[in-house]
Amino acid sequence: MSQSMFSNSRKVSSLSKWRDYSMAEAASFVTKNGTIIVCAVSQPYLPFLNNWLISITRQKHQEKVLVIAEDYATLYKINEKWPGHAGFFNFTSRRPRHLLQILELGYSVMYNDVDMVWFGDPFCYLEGNHDVYFSDDMAAVCGFIPAGPDRIPNGRIILQEPDMGAAKSKPREGTL
Repeated sequence: MSQSMFSNSRKVSSLSKWRDYSMAEAASFVTKNGTIIVCAVSQPYLPFLNNWLISITRQKHQEKVLVIAEDYATLYKINEKWPGHAGFFNFTSRRPRHLLQILELGYSVMYNDVDMVWFGDPFCYLEGNHDVYFSDDMAAVCGFIPAGPDRIPNGRIILQEPDMGAAKSKPREGTL
């Protein structure tokens, strides 16, 4: 597998180029088919970031990725490996506000934690015309989840409180 995405193939003389990007510019750079895959990462989770990106690359979705650095140490490390890459947006600990901003720009958003990997393409499971999808990675720990009108058994995809590892939402007029 080619590692060109993960190499320092682009040379940029300054690490400050990231400051020049607005969220709208970064989002437009990475969107494909109106969808953006977002993760937020801080320094303790940097070792997971490369693995996560490799798993997404294997599913051919790497061009949709927007990484949000949550601290300056992470921001500079990302810029050191991928200098000037518009997909790596500036420092923030305001994850929900940035996700809302992307939705307000009209894009669909899939949020992922970097401590997970993609063994397959998750988009085939996101069918129908729903506003929000959530993945429940705690189903095995919590035990049986009874089926109901708002749940799918076995924790495949369920609509639940937004504190899980993967979520996809799309913009809808008049909703936040």
